[in-house]
This record gives sequence, structure tokens and C-alpha cells, in this order.
Amino acid sequence: MSPRLSLALAAAMIVPAVATAGDASAKNPAPAAATHSHGPNWLTGEGVSLGGVLFPHIHFNSVYGGTTADELPEIGHHDPREDGWTIQGFEFGSSVRWSDWFEGYGNLHLYYDNEAEEWNHEFEEWFGKIKNLPGGFELRGGRYLNRFGFQNSTHLHGWDFVDSSLVNGRFLGDDGLYTIGGEVSWKLPVPWTSELDVSVGVVPEREGHAHGEEEEEEHLYEAEGALFDDTIVTANWTNQFDYNDFHQLRAGVSGAWGDNVWGRTNQVYGVHFQYEWRENGYEAGGRYFRWRTELMLRKFGAISGHLPGEEEEHEAGEHAHHEDEHEQEHAEEEEHEEEVRRADLDEVGLYTALTYGFDNGLEFGLRGEYVGGIADAGLDERYRVSPAITYYLNRSRTFYVRTQYNYDHSNDFGSEHSVWAQFGINWGGPHVR
Repeated sequence: MSPRLSLALAAAMIVPAVATAGDASAKNPAPAAATHSHGPNWLTGEGVSLGGVLFPHIHFNSVYGGTTADELPEIGHHDPREDGWTIQGFEFGSSVRWSDWFEGYGNLHLYYDNEAEEWNHEFEEWFGKIKNLPGGFELRGGRYLNRFGFQNSTHLHGWDFVDSSLVNGRFLGDDGLYTIGGEVSWKLPVPWTSELDVSVGVVPEREGHAHGEEEEEEHLYEAEGALFDDTIVTANWTNQFDYNDFHQLRAGVSGAWGDNVWGRTNQVYGVHFQYEWRENGYEAGGRYFRWRTELMLRKFGAISGHLPGEEEEHEAGEHAHHEDEHEQEHAEEEEHEEEVRRADLDEVGLYTALTYGFDNGLEFGLRGEYVGGIADAGLDERYRVSPAITYYLNRSRTFYVRTQYNYDHSNDFGSEHSVWAQFGINWGGPHVR
């Protein structure tokens, strides 16, 4: 075991012990309910605003740890993959609450790219929302994380674990599924809470980082080609059933349809379910238990050979270096066209996670996950088990530390072990979503 991994293991044992010795009277807020204050709290950011309209948010996440792998395959763009520090990012955002019918949100994500060894940034979301329309409708437009299941529409600082789930990263993209477009939400007129969201938008141009599941060796189909490209349609239907004040069920289905990088059809279908028990019911504080599961099926058309953009670059380079061999090249291109293969491929994946929290801010989590893999596309069959311990230093969850162990197994790289210690800061009140 490397010295860094040994140090991370020691940290994983020490951090929860120190945290437990803290203020046991600190109250943990209800995860599903916002904590309201009577005035601005400059320590937590709750209630802080500019003119009662602009509400700022600041978030920071960083991870230190070690892994037995030289470098783990990339799943989430900001996931830790190697020994040492990973600056997952600073998020600077603001919610706009102009009136009872108009709201907005925008945020800038600043992070350190370990591979390029430089700081980078991106505007993750910027959108406006018109709400409280007749008939239970709501409109949203701009750039946003699509509502698809549970995790995709949640920013990094809101996750219960250090890293993204395998199925979300592989099926929806290593930054999640974003679109620039418009969305209609409808709260159905039924006795329980039921919301249907339909979005039409364009996938923003990617920043150039490669898809994490693609290996250096060539495969019949390139994995990155299976990602959504151009215009897509997403739909999400979620229902919430409150059995009583203490037991709550959430369940629904999701779908996404559009073209992929090859220009062929992409489809992702999801089923999501969550059960939550709260000791204090709708009131903040107390113990709580949550079981969350998402199951997805992806179906896509694939074309062998280079991806469209790579093909053009390859052919341009060939012509530039062999101008005197046009006839031979033409014959080779015709032969290449005959060898092109098309296929319709599919893959399943899921994660299930248990979380149990105490009134003193201590929270235990356990996540299990699986993706089926497609050998011809260089996508491995993989499963991962991740126990985690989180301690929130105050009831508003402004500061927290988290330790997590990953047992990671793949039919490609075998078994690897990783231990991560995450440090997080969340400053500001509830976001506009």
C-alpha cells in the first residue's frame, strides 16, 4: 500500500472520531426542507441578499486521498482519480427572486484541471423561470441541468458521496446532461404531488475533455460517439406520496431522446425511487433514513471507425502528406467505406444508496452501483461499492467533512481500492431550481 493511501486511510479513521467529539447539540436540518431564518446570517449566508432580490451562493469542494490504481478511468469530470489533491471546484452563483412569478439562477464553476495542470472555468447554469402560471404550469429557459431522475439536476455540492455514480457519468456525460433550451413543468391536479417536466434543447459544445470510458486502444466503436449531440428532448415525471408526517415516497420515470455524435439515434430511459423516514416529520432536526435508487437503460446506434470530426481531420492530414497518390487514396477510401459497420447497442446501469443521519450532524452512507458494459465500444462491465461517513459542523450544513472508501471492480482493470477525504463549504440559502 502506498504511503499516500496509508495516510488517507488514517484520515478516514480520525476525521469521524474528531467530528463526533464536537458539539453534540448542533441540529441537522431536514434534508428535504429549507432552513428559514428571521434575518441575514453572515456565517451561513442564509437570508443574505441584495435588495431582497439577489441571493448569492458560494460553494467549495476539494478531495485528498489515494488509490491503488495509477489513474482511475474518468466517470465524473470532477471526480478524484489519482493520489493527492483534487480541487473539485469553487462555485459562485446567485439566485434572483424578482417577484412571485419570476425567478432566475446562474453560476460559474472554477476548478483545477490536474491533467492540464491549469485552472479552468465554465458557466454551468444560467436560466430564468416564470412560475405560478394558471393550470399549475411553469416555464424555464436558458442553460440548465435537465431534470432526469435524482442526481442529474443536483450540483456537486449537493451530492451525498464524493464522486458521481457510474451510470450517470457513462449514460448522461461526465458533466451531467445539460441543454440550452426551454422547459415546461406541469403540476398535475391530483391528490398527491405530481410534476411532469418536458424540455427541448441543444447540447452545449463540450470543453474538449475526452469521455472517461474510452481506452487508448482502438475498438470497433468509439465510446464517445454514444453521447448526446445537437437537439434532444427530455421528459421527467416524479410523484411524491406522503404516507404521513414521517414517511415519504418519491417515484417516477425519465426519458431522453436525440442524436448522438455519430448522428444516429440515442435513447436513455430511467426509473427512480426514494423512500425517506424522518424522526421529527416535517420539522427540522432528528434522525433520518433515506433509500434512493436509479435504474437506466441506454439504447444507441453506432458506426465503426473514426467519429465524424476525427474522420475529417484524418482525411485532411492524409491528403496533405500524399498529394501525389490521389488514385491510391481513393481506392483505399472506397475499401474503407465497404468496411464501415453499423450496430444498435444497449446497456443497463443502476445505483442504490442508503443514508442514515443523526441529530448531531453525523451521517452514514452506503452506495452500490453497476454498469453492464459493451465490449465492442470499449465500455467495461463495472461495479463499485462505496461506504461513506459525513459530518456536518452546523445545522445549516455550511461546513462538512466526508470520508469515503471505494471498492472498484472492472473486467478491464480488475479490482482497485480508493480512500478519499472531502472538505466542503456551502454558503448561502436555497437555490432557485
